Amino acid sequence: MAEVDLEPLPPVFAQVVAAFEAGDQVVVAPGDPTSPPGLGDLPELTELVDAGWHALPTGWVGHETALLPAVWPREHRTWVPDRLPRFVAVSYGADETYLEPSHENPAHERWQLARSARAVGMPPPPHGRLWLLRSPWTDMSVASLLLLLRQVRDDEQLGWEPSGIMKAARRVLAGTEDEAWQRWRGREAEAARAWRGSGAPGRDVDRWVARGLRPDDVRVLTTAVDEGGAGLTVEEGCAWAEVIQGGDGPADVVRRIIGWRKAGLAADAPVGRLATVLWERRPDEVAGWLAAGFTAEDIAAWDAQDLPLALRWRDAGFGVREARRLVLADATLTPEEAEAFDVAGIEPSRRVRWVAAGFPAAEAREWTDVDVVACEARVWRSLGLGPTDARAQRAAGEGGHLPLGFESGWTAMGPDRDDMSFGVADPPGTRGSLAAQQSMQPWGMPGAAHPDYVEPAAETQIDL
Repeated sequence: MAEVDLEPLPPVFAQVVAAFEAGDQVVVAPGDPTSPPGLGDLPELTELVDAGWHALPTGWVGHETALLPAVWPREHRTWVPDRLPRFVAVSYGADETYLEPSHENPAHERWQLARSARAVGMPPPPHGRLWLLRSPWTDMSVASLLLLLRQVRDDEQLGWEPSGIMKAARRVLAGTEDEAWQRWRGREAEAARAWRGSGAPGRDVDRWVARGLRPDDVRVLTTAVDEGGAGLTVEEGCAWAEVIQGGDGPADVVRRIIGWRKAGLAADAPVGRLATVLWERRPDEVAGWLAAGFTAEDIAAWDAQDLPLALRWRDAGFGVREARRLVLADATLTPEEAEAFDVAGIEPSRRVRWVAAGFPAAEAREWTDVDVVACEARVWRSLGLGPTDARAQRAAGEGGHLPLGFESGWTAMGPDRDDMSFGVADPPGTRGSLAAQQSMQPWGMPGAAHPDYVEPAAETQIDL
């Protein structure tokens, strides 16, 4: 273990932990440059990474490499105490992403790993450690070695358990560095060979190699647009290349990035949010959106679909994300119909639910007056009942937000009443995404049409 003096938990983690303990949500809005904190925010790890060590990922992401330290040369492995708070980023809609405590069960995670270790004759690995590796070779980094190990694991069908990549490591590390280079093939390998001996910073090279880009490709990406390049910084180039992968090779990736930059997308555009647009649209299709004054975030929200419609909603005074959610809730909805909900006193946050359920503003007001929300109103309507029936049931002292005796074939739960979904059928001709998509939902499956729904052999024992 490296000798490190542990500082207090960095504020970026301490604030998240304090929010969780108070039951608060931590919000990360789209376009916010603040990314969820991770391994790189622990000072003791930063110090080791700066010294040439490679930190292995944690949690289920790190399950694949969790047994790797067992076969790594002792002088090239180290660890620090694991004090990393566990949380996940969850999106419940188009507007916000939340950090929540991790749903992983640490005990189950350790059991799974111990089970994998026992299957190959090893003791359960010690827990409570963050492992770091260093390459035993001069020109092949740990990141490149991991790419090679995955290739060997797959070629030799060593299995997807953590022991698979561990076995691959034992076989590769038993040979020489030259043998490893000869064994490695593919786009990443070609990029790594092109960078070999370049003297460029190792971590920067690792990012380019993972994307299959060579020094010449990077030079073009970082050359000014008016000089035939993409005009990106190294950080921006990595972000763009992460999204625009595949194609017919690295030259095609570079060509496509240049095409988007010439179309007017800014170097710091939120390419992660624009991924669908960058894959499914042409630069000339998006240029019209930019000329009309839409931002990259606006284009991402609309998926660059139907510019005249987006202009109509904008001219009516609706925000881009709100308009897009309403159109997804009912593709036939007009801005005038949406404005009627404001006149009826329906909150904008509730409006999209009424629209998706196929209720006009006047009916939504009637149901709201008897304290029935959109998902519940669908139930009453499916039984041929209306607000008058709900009012009569309540006046009789029988209460409840649902009709007496109603039994749903299935019910999808949510954090509040209006996040529920019931197994009911809408009358023929009902507007809204719920009615439009219910015929596509297998009976018994929760309705994904909700406007806020997001789709979702023995080995030698080695002592650690």
